[in-house]
Amino acid sequence: MNPNKLLRFANMFYSLAAGEELPADSKDKKTILNNLEKLETFAARKKYAEKNLSHLSSGSSRIVYLTADKTVIKLAKNEKGIAQNKVESNPEMKSKYLNPIISSAKNNSWLETHYLEKITEKEFEKMTGAEFSEFGDCLSYILKHVSDESSDNKPKSFEKISKLEIFKELKRIGEKFKLLPGDMSRISSWGHRNNQPVLIDSGLTRSVFDQYYEDSSSSS
Repeated sequence: MNPNKLLRFANMFYSLAAGEELPADSKDKKTILNNLEKLETFAARKKYAEKNLSHLSSGSSRIVYLTADKTVIKLAKNEKGIAQNKVESNPEMKSKYLNPIISSAKNNSWLETHYLEKITEKEFEKMTGAEFSEFGDCLSYILKHVSDESSDNKPKSFEKISKLEIFKELKRIGEKFKLLPGDMSRISSWGHRNNQPVLIDSGLTRSVFDQYYEDSSSSS
C-alpha cells in the first residue's frame, strides 16, 4: 500500500479512537487558537472549533471559520490540510495579490488570515480589465509546466492578458512556488481589498497534489 495512504488511514483511525478531552470553551481568540494547537487529533480540533468559532465553509482538506475579530481560521481536517496550511504560511510567499497570513500554528493545524468578501467575475473584470475566464485560461497556459494538464494552444487573449500587472505577478508566484493554476482559475478562490482582486486560496502546489491528491484537484 502507498505509504502516504497508509499514514492517512492511521491518522483517521487514531482520530476516531483517541476521544480527546476538550479544553473549556472560550470567547478569547488567543485562547481558542492555543487550545486548537494543543489538541492532538483532527476530530478533537474540529469539535472544539465548531463550539467556539463560526463555521463558514468546508472543503476536502480544510474547514474555514470566522472569529469574533472578523479574521478567518483555516483548520486542517487531514494531512493534506496540514500541507496546504504549511504552503500558505510560507513567509516568502508574499504579494499584494495574496491574502496575508496573520498567524499560524507551529504544527500547521491552523492558520489565521484576513476575512475578505468574495468577488464576482464581473467585479474582477471591472477591476482588472480582463474577463476572468480568459485570465484563468492564460494562467493555465503559462503554468502548464506545473500542472502538466494544460493545452499547448495559446489563448487568443494571451498577448493582452500577459501585459497586466496581476497576471505577471500570479505568473511569478506560480512559477516560484509551483502553484497549480486550478485554484487561481476559479472565481471562488478570489476576494477583494481596496478595489483590487486578492487570491484567498494558494495552498495547492505540485508537490502537495502529487503527495495527497490522487483523484481530485479540489483544495479548499
